[in-house]
Amino acid sequence: MGTAALIVVEQGSEWPGHVVDCENVVAVGYDKEGLLQRARQGLESLRRRGHYLRVAVLACNDATDLVSVAHRAEVAHELLTAVSAAGFGRLLLSARDRASMQLRGELLSLSGVLRQKLQGSPATVSVRFGGASDGRRGLPQRSVRKCLAEPAGPRPMAARS
Repeated sequence: MGTAALIVVEQGSEWPGHVVDCENVVAVGYDKEGLLQRARQGLESLRRRGHYLRVAVLACNDATDLVSVAHRAEVAHELLTAVSAAGFGRLLLSARDRASMQLRGELLSLSGVLRQKLQGSPATVSVRFGGASDGRRGLPQRSVRKCLAEPAGPRPMAARS
């Protein structure tokens, strides 16, 4: 049994950069209507392989319309349930550093709702605006497209570059 990270990428979002050192990283992305299903498939793939989800990242695009916010919340709740099952997992909501004030407010509000759901769990929820902490601005778009085109399944961390 190993640790894994799941990165769920909304269409048009920025790659979240370095997340954590895990044995396996799975990245899924799709349009907003199919994103929840792809996230569930990624989670199920990890479970079947005996991995527990240590970190889940939801890379958010700039959309703040009601439908997009509702879809985002559904995906975030699903990811939180998965990281909570590991007992010490972490959910990160990520957006570009130039995110609008409206998006920032939406994500901070969502993280507050998610934290209430944790009640007593050692799992955490955080929000990050901007790229990786190492100063890189994320992967080039062609790398993201290549990653998203691959089947949802654990991949070695080294293969992600």
